[in-house]
Amino acid sequence: MKKSSVPYTFLMFVKLLYQSRSLIGALALREIQGRYVGTFGGVTWSVVNPLAMILVYWFVFSVGFKVEPPGGVPFIIVFLCGLIPWTLFSETLMSSVNVIRSNPHFVKKMVFPTEVLVVVNLVASLVTHIIMLSILFVLMWLNGLHFSIFNFQFVFYLFALMIFTLGLSWFVSALNVFYKDIGQILGVVLNLWFWMTPIVWMVEMIPEKYQYYLNLNPMLYIVVGYKNSFLFETPFWSHYRTGGMFWGISLFVFVVGGLVFRRLKPEFAEVL
Repeated sequence: MKKSSVPYTFLMFVKLLYQSRSLIGALALREIQGRYVGTFGGVTWSVVNPLAMILVYWFVFSVGFKVEPPGGVPFIIVFLCGLIPWTLFSETLMSSVNVIRSNPHFVKKMVFPTEVLVVVNLVASLVTHIIMLSILFVLMWLNGLHFSIFNFQFVFYLFALMIFTLGLSWFVSALNVFYKDIGQILGVVLNLWFWMTPIVWMVEMIPEKYQYYLNLNPMLYIVVGYKNSFLFETPFWSHYRTGGMFWGISLFVFVVGGLVFRRLKPEFAEVL
């Protein structure tokens, strides 16, 4: 096998990330401090921002449109189960798309693994994820929803989400170095993607004949998985067909995103 083969190149890419785990942790801590330390509200903003967003959606759909999800579960809880993974996904993508252009001092250091910058953004975004999960747990407790072993399934779906998000983030961050419009395009795509994902609506609302096409959306698997974990106590292996489609798409995106980043990386410094 040649050293330049795709499997070898990708394995070396993953190995580099593992070897840089201490660097990722240090940079992620710096990123988190940069977001909140030094502001008037400090880390309070990390709670206020997601809470304000949750309240707005709750007022519009629960009070305004009077949406009533099945099972008697309050809409705000069903909605939050879908919003939590989506926020991690969209926040990481939007912060990663310009991460190479925003750090030219790292890019021009020949020994610095720029691949980790995207991972750093993902790790930093986990802070918001944890805070939103805490809000969800409080709301579940206040509404008398009991906790079960199925709740821990979200860790599986979180891992799956991270794989898909990393691959896509590497891809858009690399392309944005050469095409500045990628960030604007991504914003539009994410807005459309949000409404195509069952966050404020339920999959059961869509006719059966369209279900196959819905499953082509990787975020559907994640959002439904979070809802199943916290509300409906459905084991992750029960949706093996949807899961198979998700992992096929996600692993493809992860590998291609990593390889595209690695292929374009030598040209970053020259363009910047």
